[in-house]
Amino acid sequence: MSDRARQGFSGIRKEIHVEQNLNKALKDADAVILAVPHKEYLDLDPEKIVKTIGKPAAIIDCFGILTDDRIRKYFKLGCEVKGLGRGHIQRIKEEIRKK
Repeated sequence: MSDRARQGFSGIRKEIHVEQNLNKALKDADAVILAVPHKEYLDLDPEKIVKTIGKPAAIIDCFGILTDDRIRKYFKLGCEVKGLGRGHIQRIKEEIRKK
């Protein structure tokens, strides 16, 4: 990595905070990124997540954690859902939005 790139990242690192408490991390979030398949994330209830956030949010599944039923629930709650390698999510969204 070049010195210039390191300088650019050094300012960013100061702004990153890892929150250990999931409820605190979710409060007022605009997006939730599911990037690792930890057991705690496999059973997250969409209704509780949206309630904790306080509004619909973008839900990004980078690891195929969400079942189709959970994806449907997020869409029904007004969230936007994206998943890597999960092209059928758009079909689920269209199915929910038609109802």
